[in-house]
Amino acid sequence: MARIVSLEDARSFGEGWLQERVFDVDPEVRRQAVLALGRIGRPEAVEPLVAALVGDEAGAVRSTAAFALGILEDPLPEEALGALRAAAGERSGRVREKAVEAIGSKGGSAGRETVLARLADLVAAPGFADRREDTEASRRRTSWDEARLALFALARLGTPAEGSGPEVVAVFERDEVPRTNWWAAAWSAATLADPALLSSYRVWAGSPDPVIQALGVRGLGRAASEAEFADGVDLGGALTPLLNHPDGTVRIEALLALAALARAGHDLPAEAGARLVAALDDPDPLPRRAALAGLAIVRHPSAVPMLIDWTLDADPETRAGAFRALHHQDEEGFRLLMSGWSDPDPVGRAALARQLAGIRDPRVLEFLLRALLPDEDPRVRTAALEGVGRIGSALAAVGADPDPGAVRALESHLTAEDSLERAAAATALGRLGAHRAELRRRAADDQDPAPWLRLAALRVALEAGGNGAVEAARASLGDPAWPVRAEAHRFLRRHPDPAPAPPLPAVPLDPSDYDAMLHAPFTPVAWIDTDRGEIEVELFIGDAPRTVWRFMRRAREGVYDGQRLARPLPGSAVYAGNARSASADLHRSEINERTFMRGSLGLEEEAKDTGGDRFFITLLPAPERNGRTTLFGHVRRGFEVLERIESGDRIRRVRIWDGITPPDP
Repeated sequence: MARIVSLEDARSFGEGWLQERVFDVDPEVRRQAVLALGRIGRPEAVEPLVAALVGDEAGAVRSTAAFALGILEDPLPEEALGALRAAAGERSGRVREKAVEAIGSKGGSAGRETVLARLADLVAAPGFADRREDTEASRRRTSWDEARLALFALARLGTPAEGSGPEVVAVFERDEVPRTNWWAAAWSAATLADPALLSSYRVWAGSPDPVIQALGVRGLGRAASEAEFADGVDLGGALTPLLNHPDGTVRIEALLALAALARAGHDLPAEAGARLVAALDDPDPLPRRAALAGLAIVRHPSAVPMLIDWTLDADPETRAGAFRALHHQDEEGFRLLMSGWSDPDPVGRAALARQLAGIRDPRVLEFLLRALLPDEDPRVRTAALEGVGRIGSALAAVGADPDPGAVRALESHLTAEDSLERAAAATALGRLGAHRAELRRRAADDQDPAPWLRLAALRVALEAGGNGAVEAARASLGDPAWPVRAEAHRFLRRHPDPAPAPPLPAVPLDPSDYDAMLHAPFTPVAWIDTDRGEIEVELFIGDAPRTVWRFMRRAREGVYDGQRLARPLPGSAVYAGNARSASADLHRSEINERTFMRGSLGLEEEAKDTGGDRFFITLLPAPERNGRTTLFGHVRRGFEVLERIESGDRIRRVRIWDGITPPDP
């Protein structure tokens, strides 16, 4: 077992040893071996995984083999898809549900037929209409797991360009009434953003359950951008009363949905603008920020004085959002205010850079270059670089030539001390289509253990395509950092001329470290003490041993102490940790079979195998992360604390109990 984990760390098959473990006498070794093959992700894993799915006598091994096929990096061959479709009709419910989940990731149009066929039976089963499930459940299995995962699979397959068709509508509703008020159905329907499900969205938006209600409102907003609604359909009228809802999540979703309606060109009620302005007085900062996002789209004559006041708010995200909304409401007033702007808080300056990045205005571009790009804080400079790239590319899309001053400024940051800043400069230059040869040269000279510049430069080259992309990928196969080698290899696998050799393995830990991970006497627990109170988290060392082991080590080192917490819109997760701390100390993803529910602890990653010290805790179920993000814990106590956290609150300390080393008092 220790060698399996070691090979996962090395992203190596051990010259065939790992594939052989698929036929080990111990079923748990076989299960861990097939999971490791899926996590490593390369196409050489397909054959042993199909063999395990089709032929293993243990249902737990077959179900994990199905899951592992769904997390491989490349499209599956027909043989593997056929095996998954056959497994979707298996006798074992666990195998069926994992096969359907994998089909949702890899199945395409043929997979949609399989998922819909299963759902047609599942939604018609007795009890489906009355299905309820605690959104905080993290371990308990139920007889409805297959239906839940099949609904998620349908959402992941998305809505075809030609529309969903009556089969999809029949999954969610009958006679224009939802079949169920189960959150899993409401979430999946909202993710599909299908105008054909408008009647279900409206019913869910009136649910007494705030989670269901928020998801129904989300569906209304997302569907708004997908269709022209028929005469008489007044979605704005349905949304505006919810702006005073007692639940903050419902208010946020209603505000964002109103903004989506306006962005899509739909008529809003006459009072919509006034209601957005009134929402600026919401006692919760997140709905206030959502109202500011709406006022960046919807004009109202009484907005300007209030927006000017909010540019002085203590919350940096609110200040930044007010400036963006003010630009839409009164451009001249915005420019006058910006002429005397200053902000002593670097978090506020970075937030302003992110907000201004969404404005297609040459004068805003000039402000970023003049006022924020020379900032003393690398977080502000990084956000400004991203903004320059976004605005520059948006202006280029309407025919403007790249600003030579912007290009020179971006190029000067390729040699910055901060690795994330250099990467942001490279990405911005790529957006502007400028200096790709210079990027390759800078990347070739970069010796930083943190790979962000080299990874960004490689992605710019791959996005450009042509012979330069192939050359850049081949050159990157020898990069010292695994994420760069892996990105290059994934690209070259799709351009096999000739087929590349496997990338050089990463460096695993000492064998004694794996023994410590795999022989934990108790389930570890973390207590995260914040400004709002304490959150107790169970750590899943059996599902993500490497991630939990590192999290415990970094917590004991005090890495998280004093770190700011963030709660970005739509406010469905709280983020913590520092992206810049130990940025070269990356470790692999440990995708596992758990589901992101309310209170799940996940690893924030820029891409596969780029985990560090940044993590998040979900405030709503997040099935979109299943099979894509490392889930390594779940909140046991402190949900009321989690709900009260606001951006800018801090972690005071993180204490760890693992059954061996006592936590500090």
